[in-house]
Amino acid sequence: MKGEEKAEGPVGESAETPVVCRMLRTKMAFGSLVTGAPDWRRGESTTAVYWCLCTMESAGPDDDFAHAKKCREGRRCFQGPDVA
Repeated sequence: MKGEEKAEGPVGESAETPVVCRMLRTKMAFGSLVTGAPDWRRGESTTAVYWCLCTMESAGPDDDFAHAKKCREGRRCFQGPDVA
């Protein structure tokens, strides 16, 4: 799919990396690609804290929670990848 990358799954299987809103952040985003940790965009961590750069809170502009499984295409405030 357009805008998605291939990632290795837990069993070595290739899986599509979800496209999340570019305004979504978590501390895991700053180290997961370097350390080889699971991709934060899947939203599988039970301890990750997410926030929206638009509101700087744990909820987006639409007052719904900021989370990797929720901040995806189709959400009213979703902003896709910045294509320059």
